[in-house]
Amino acid sequence: MKRYTTLIGAAMLGLFSAATFAVTGSQPSEPMMLEAGVSDNQLISQVPKRYSLQVQQATTLQLSSEHLASDSSENVRIQGRLYDDAGNLIAQATDPRGHFLITERVSPGTYILEVSGDAMGSPNEVSNRYNLHVNFK
Repeated sequence: MKRYTTLIGAAMLGLFSAATFAVTGSQPSEPMMLEAGVSDNQLISQVPKRYSLQVQQATTLQLSSEHLASDSSENVRIQGRLYDDAGNLIAQATDPRGHFLITERVSPGTYILEVSGDAMGSPNEVSNRYNLHVNFK
């Protein structure tokens, strides 16, 4: 019985390890390009997802997330961090209900937005998807 339990435990560990590798191993090496408007649906992940933004002129950049709720946005933590092209953190925001907002005055250049988070609850209660809204004012 002990041997059977050990084999089952090893098999389960292998399944979870493979799933973890699949999630982190399949991410693109280059950040996904964001443009003004609304992004495609993205999956909330604890592993930060990176997005690139090209700013052509000095402007106020507004970045926000929209959690695609099932029944509730409760227990959906999402965080956004905005970096300049030198890798300096210039703004960050987090929200426990899946809707962060970053408003920052920026100069021309390339910026990186990192988004991470988690959605806890059953699939009937919580969706693990979000959209990003990009606006230049």
